[in-house]
Amino acid sequence: MLVPSVNLRNKTQGYLLCDFNPTKGFSLRRNVCIHIAFLLKTLLKMEEPVLVLSPWGQLYHWQSPDINQVWIPWSDSFDLPRLNRNIPDIEYEQFIAGEVVVI
Repeated sequence: MLVPSVNLRNKTQGYLLCDFNPTKGFSLRRNVCIHIAFLLKTLLKMEEPVLVLSPWGQLYHWQSPDINQVWIPWSDSFDLPRLNRNIPDIEYEQFIAGEVVVI
């Protein structure tokens, strides 16, 4: 979860909060925090990061013989233009095709 705040110097400060399922152990929590730290470091170097939405594939609980369940785009289930109003995002296919998002 990303939480914006204002610090004592009236500068905008963002906080990335990390929470875990209580059943998860120390090693998993440590590894996830290390990965998130590297991700945040990389994002801070980027001028305008864009979220690339990887397709869904073979959802175990949603299997149906009537529909193709390989490479399901997010746009089949979510309102991506609405999401894009808040954060820049593109589908994986757009990313591979080299399409640029104009905000």
